[in-house]
Amino acid sequence: MSDKTIAVFADTAEAYEELCSGARALGGRPVALWAGDEADAQRIAAWGARVMHVGAVPEGALYEDCVPAFQEVVQAEQPTLILARMSKRTQCVAGRLAVRLGVPVVTDASRVKLDDEGVEAAHMAYGGAAERVEHARGMAIVLVGSGVFEIDEAPAAGTVERAAASIEPGPIKLVGRQEKQEEVVDLGSAKVVVCVGRGIQNKQNLGKAQEYAARIGGETACTRPIAEGEGWMAHSRYLGVSGAVVKPDVYIGLGVSGQVQHTVGMAESQFVVAVNKDKNAPIMKHCDLGLVADLEKVLPVLAAL
Repeated sequence: MSDKTIAVFADTAEAYEELCSGARALGGRPVALWAGDEADAQRIAAWGARVMHVGAVPEGALYEDCVPAFQEVVQAEQPTLILARMSKRTQCVAGRLAVRLGVPVVTDASRVKLDDEGVEAAHMAYGGAAERVEHARGMAIVLVGSGVFEIDEAPAAGTVERAAASIEPGPIKLVGRQEKQEEVVDLGSAKVVVCVGRGIQNKQNLGKAQEYAARIGGETACTRPIAEGEGWMAHSRYLGVSGAVVKPDVYIGLGVSGQVQHTVGMAESQFVVAVNKDKNAPIMKHCDLGLVADLEKVLPVLAAL
């Protein structure tokens, strides 16, 4: 058994399955820092982690108020690495925790390596045009998106321990909540991804692409202009340098030009199919199978398959 301890944390219980798998892939034993319900703590333990439960976030407190409790646990456990799921909340926690512990932070890591020299984490730079590799000696906090690690089968269920530290509300009070009206999807776990770009042309064609994706058991994703420009799809379905990163068995690009800001989000797909009426589109250099055709003619054929 490895003598390395890797602490993991996230603001949703579901993210811990991949984080625990990632800790084991890096040769460590996962210790999960959890601020939330007891039932979710047991779910996380089932994924093979020793869970240090600091309690639920009190009424009127913010998730970020867990930082002092997390700090106390980390100082007691002395992990080799702290691994976290990337989100707005966890970025805040990571920043505060890093200051208190005096350790570096790497965000949006797409590749992580751990050895006796320390941690090596790679992430995109210059809008995806380059990859920057960061090296840190000693403990570091690395935030990763969904799909960076393969999910494995836990060798055995872990345990839940009530940490001595607990969450105390900070100076900023939560006075109300409003549910965000946007779907949430985990594209990182999809085996088949059908991605639409500007070439989809209209919402009617988008609907046909979504029907095709559902029929073949895939998830629908999009390029940034479809999510942020047209507003036709939720931001959670956007692939690219500031969106999701996927590693599906099959990626099907419909009307996707393939600019570098997008391809960083799908570059590790096992097999890439591209349909574009422009034979010189950049995506054609990234695909295993390319079809130069008008989507207006292709979509009815896909619908009939």
